[in-house]
Amino acid sequence: MNYQARVGLFISLLMSTNFLYACTSQKSESQRRVSTKEENHSVDTVLVERKRLERTIRIPSELAAFREVEIYPKVQGFVKRIDVDRGSIVKRGDTLIEIVAPELNANYREAQAKYDGVQSSLAEMDAKVGSMIAEEEQAQAQLAADQANYQRILMAAKTPGAVAPADIEAAEKKVQGDQAKVRSAHQMVNATRSALSAEKDRSRSVAEGVRSVKEMKDYLIIKAPFDGVISERNVHEGSLVGPSGSNPPMLKIEQVSKLRLLVPVPETSISGVKVGENMKFSVSSYIGKEYIGQVSRISHELDRKTRTMIVELDVSNIDKTLEPGMYAEVMWRMTRPYETLFVPATAIVSKEDKTFVSRVVGKKAQLVPVSRGMAMGKLIEIVGNIHEKDEVVLNPTDETSKENISVHLVSGENLEKLLSQEEEGE
Repeated sequence: MNYQARVGLFISLLMSTNFLYACTSQKSESQRRVSTKEENHSVDTVLVERKRLERTIRIPSELAAFREVEIYPKVQGFVKRIDVDRGSIVKRGDTLIEIVAPELNANYREAQAKYDGVQSSLAEMDAKVGSMIAEEEQAQAQLAADQANYQRILMAAKTPGAVAPADIEAAEKKVQGDQAKVRSAHQMVNATRSALSAEKDRSRSVAEGVRSVKEMKDYLIIKAPFDGVISERNVHEGSLVGPSGSNPPMLKIEQVSKLRLLVPVPETSISGVKVGENMKFSVSSYIGKEYIGQVSRISHELDRKTRTMIVELDVSNIDKTLEPGMYAEVMWRMTRPYETLFVPATAIVSKEDKTFVSRVVGKKAQLVPVSRGMAMGKLIEIVGNIHEKDEVVLNPTDETSKENISVHLVSGENLEKLLSQEEEGE
């Protein structure tokens, strides 16, 4: 090999060596950068918080009259007078309808006459008992006098020849006669008292009959059972009415100064409801106006079809702006009676129909299975192997699972601002 060839080979070897060195250096630099990138992978984290769930949902509801009564006739008769019509405002005790029933009036007069006769007989019987008692007392007084006289005769008879035996026998027989009269008078008193007692029983029975007929007669005048408004009228003067369940009611009265708001609360929102709590609601008839109802009755029973429970709110309606049957939308405030754990919604990821949070332990993030609960603003309730003040990744990705991550804990106003920005970005 000549000199020039050797020089050319040397130069070629030198260039190849430099090229290999350059490639090796470039590869090392690339690996170093990747490693540095892995070591410096930064994520935002938040702390798991323990809070009491408070949220407001809108529930379609319905207003109903606080009291509603359909008025039917108790007895058969003809409507003589009707003083109200649909929409009439009535007070408790106001006369609504007057019914005439001639047969019932005749029955009442007959019962009253029978009662008067019994009362007269009762008075006579009572007077007779008094007379019998007076006769018994007189007989007892006569017996006492004759017994005293008989005792004096016996004392005098101790002196020989002072009293004739016939006089002693006459006095004794008189005492015996008086005793018989007393016994007879006493028996007459007992018999008269028994007759008086029977007459009193008869009087009570007749009086009960009179009261019964009078009560039926009182049903001829129908009065308002409470303050309210007449919402339905189905009869007029001259209508034949009677206690038949197949006929419509004569009148229907509703109390509207106070209403019931029937709220079908979903099963998920019934916890923490308390009697006495106030709830806001609105109706489509008065846009922009809010009303207040107070929780008064809880049914404590879920409808198996809708999985809701009826809760009744009392609503004051003195100005009568609200009407029974109106649909309302209740701003239902639900408060869980105990505290649970919360994380921002972005901290929860879903994979294969399961949900996880990425908990940071040391410099490594671990996926922890959790169950989602209810939302409260930008936070989500979670349940699982997670604890208060655990640090979880705010926006977990596939890169989060790599080792040697660096974390940046976000809290307070910074967290609110970040969540707001992400919400606007969505």
